Amino acid sequence: MNKELFELMTKILDEVGKLKSYIKERKQDKGIDLQATERIINRLDNIVEEADKELIDTLIRIEKNFDFEKTKSTLMSKKTDK
Repeated sequence: MNKELFELMTKILDEVGKLKSYIKERKQDKGIDLQATERIINRLDNIVEEADKELIDTLIRIEKNFDFEKTKSTLMSKKTDK
C-alpha cells in the first residue's frame, strides 16, 4: 500500500511539473492573461508542496515500518536461537 501511494504521489508531482511547464510556454506563445496564469501556477505550486510533504511523511512511515519489521525479525530469531 505504501509503495503504491509513493508511486502515485511521484506521478502526481511529475504531472504537475509538466503542466506548469506547459502553462508557462503557452503564456509566452499565446499571451494568455497574466493574472490567470499566475493564479494557476501558484495553485500548482501549492499542490506540489502539499504532495511533497505527503510524500515525505509516507517515506518516513515506510522507513519506520521497515525498522519495526527488522527489529521484530531480529528478536524472533534470537528467541528461536535459545
